[in-house]
This record gives sequence, C-alpha cells and structure tokens, in this order.
Amino acid sequence: MASCFCAANTLANSLSLTLVHDTSYLASGGLEERTTINRTLGIVAYEYRINDSTLIFADAQVLRGNNGSDSVGDLQAFSNIDEAELTKMYEVWVEKSFYEESLRFKIGQVDANNEFAYAEHAGEFIHSSMGFSPTVSYFPTYPSPRLSVNAFYSATQNTQLSIGHYANQNRSFSNGFTVGQWTQHIGNVTAAIGGWMQSGDIAPLVENEVDESMPPQDASGLFATLSGEFGSRLFAAQNGSWFMQYGQSSDTTSEIDTHIGAGITWYGMNNRKDDVLGLGISHITTSPLVASQYKRDETAIELFYRFQLTDNLALKPDIQFIANPAADREAKDALVLTMRVELSI
Repeated sequence: MASCFCAANTLANSLSLTLVHDTSYLASGGLEERTTINRTLGIVAYEYRINDSTLIFADAQVLRGNNGSDSVGDLQAFSNIDEAELTKMYEVWVEKSFYEESLRFKIGQVDANNEFAYAEHAGEFIHSSMGFSPTVSYFPTYPSPRLSVNAFYSATQNTQLSIGHYANQNRSFSNGFTVGQWTQHIGNVTAAIGGWMQSGDIAPLVENEVDESMPPQDASGLFATLSGEFGSRLFAAQNGSWFMQYGQSSDTTSEIDTHIGAGITWYGMNNRKDDVLGLGISHITTSPLVASQYKRDETAIELFYRFQLTDNLALKPDIQFIANPAADREAKDALVLTMRVELSI
C-alpha cells in the first residue's frame, strides 16, 4: 500500500494508530468464485519534530489475513494492502529542510511511493495500480521500503526536482534502485514525469522464464502522471478531481511492460464534506516473454464510495470488475465486492 505521510506543521510529537480492514467477496469469476477474503493492516507511527526544519519519523506495520489476489488471479492486485502476512519495522527516516523548504533531504528507510510516481487525487482508491504504475517493477515500496538517500529541490513554488537512490535487498547501495522525477504545477493541474533504473542484478526474461545463465543487466522505465481539480455540483458534490497515469518498461526485464490508468473523484457528496465518490480504470499489458505464464493484458475498473462516519472512522464499499485477470491463465473475468473499514486514532 502506498500510504501518504504528510509532516505536521506544528512543533509537536505525534503518535498515531491506523487500522485498515478489508472484507472482499468474489461474487463471480476469478479462480475461487464465491470466496470471502479477510485481512487487516495495522500501522503504528510516531513523528518527532525537532524544529521547523527537522522531522524524525518511524512506523511499524502488521498484516494478517489472506491475499485476495490468490483467489482472483489478477496481476495488478485489486487491494493495496494485499501481501503475505508481515510484522516489521516499516519506515525510519530523518528529514531536513533548508532555504525556506526549497531544498529538502530525506535519509533512512523510506517507502519510495510516498515521494515518487504517485498520482495526486488517487489516494482513495484501493486498487494498487492507482497508487503507482506497476511497470515500476522493482520499486522499493510496500511491503519492502529500503535504506535510501533522497533530495528534493524547488526552484519555484510550482516546480520540484526529486531524486532518490535506494539500497538493494542486502542494504548495499551498489546495484541499487535510482529514481528521478520532475513535477510542475500549472494552475489546478499537476504534471509529473520520471524515470527509474534498477542497476546490475536483473536476470533477463527469456521465453517464459528467468534465464539465470545470462549476464545480469539493468532494468529501467519511465512513468508520468497528470492530475487536476474542477468545480462540480454533480451528485451534490463540493468539488472534484481527476488523474491520468502512464508507465512503460522493457519487456526483457519486466513482466508488466505498459500501464495506462485514469480516475475521477468527487468530494463532499450530498453536502457531507468528507464523503468521497470515485471511479477509475487501470490497464496493463505483459511482456510477450511470459506469454505461457500470464495473459497478455488485464483491465480493472473500480467504483467506490467513502462514508466518513466520524473523525476517526470511515467505511468504503468498493466494486471492481477485473477483465481478463492475467496472473493465472485459468482465471475468469471477476467481479469483486470489498468493504474497507478505516480506523485512525
């Protein structure tokens, strides 16, 4: 899951607990029709602001339950908390800003998706590809953030250049993951374009398998997002937003080589200022080199409504239709109903 953490603006210590529970019902299709899947993610986070320019953050995560994609057979992951069960220290980092926050550094164990490749206004969707393009194959994000050094420079209030280098699984910065992004704000529209490279230790795909006999090579790709806001009285909403995504990577090193996504959200539904309605779509194609293992493409369509019941509790019924689930060639078009419960303290 790509959870977005935003630093507090006041000089204060903050301890928080977040619980996210998904109950999903595979109404039709997939691999295990009429199956119910339950899982819960718990996050304990602590932030300590030393002064106006220095912040320390740490969090721990616990996930229990079943992975819903095992029953559906989708490749993109229809729930952004789905993974193997885990208990781990997640992020631990220090952030320092200079020159009235025009220059910022973040060093430590970081979830890269909190800083790179995310689509603004996509955070309420539960489908994982709405968080970042799945073509970023080796992205150090949920469930495995990495030790890293990140730098961000804003030449003006409307531009930002971001770059990060992340250690490999052995905590070595050689053969690591490097990502860069340029972000530009123009009125109510935000555009971002970036590139990434996983250095040196990727065995290439050769005819439906990983060929360990060939020399390791680099993997790389590009991503872009475009997002904006608009005024809307449709559904008695207060305002709305939209986003578009694109990602591409080499089909010799990445199982997913192309991704296109888009979505639209309405806020303040029926004069309930914190309720949200969203509709989105995500489409991928897979490398022809894995044709015997995966289907050639997969498309997911998601519709959700977030009911903000109290300041701390929200319910989010979610419907997804997954056409051509690609992770298993036996999987049928799937209709998945999910009820997400979010509790924050």
